[in-house]
Amino acid sequence: MSTRYILASLSYFSIFFAGVILPLIIMLVTNDEYVRRHAGRALVSHILPYFFVVVGLFSLFAVHPFFSIGIILLLGAIALILVVWNVYMGIRVLRDGRVF
Repeated sequence: MSTRYILASLSYFSIFFAGVILPLIIMLVTNDEYVRRHAGRALVSHILPYFFVVVGLFSLFAVHPFFSIGIILLLGAIALILVVWNVYMGIRVLRDGRVF
């Protein structure tokens, strides 16, 4: 197993322990384009849930309370899908080697 695949998958798995910081560091430090591309994709997928939190907080002030609950549930489901996607991509990069 090559170091490039471990770093690429670690950038996806960092959603559990380092969030935005580890993919950003990997993206800035590495010279390998493959690892940089995966770290960038992981970084975007780690930033999106924070955006959803902000949108969810603004939806609390919506006119109808059921609308607020619906938006918060929808954004929570999307954030959960992003976590599952990060785990899937991390495993896929480790297992298959070259994904993209």
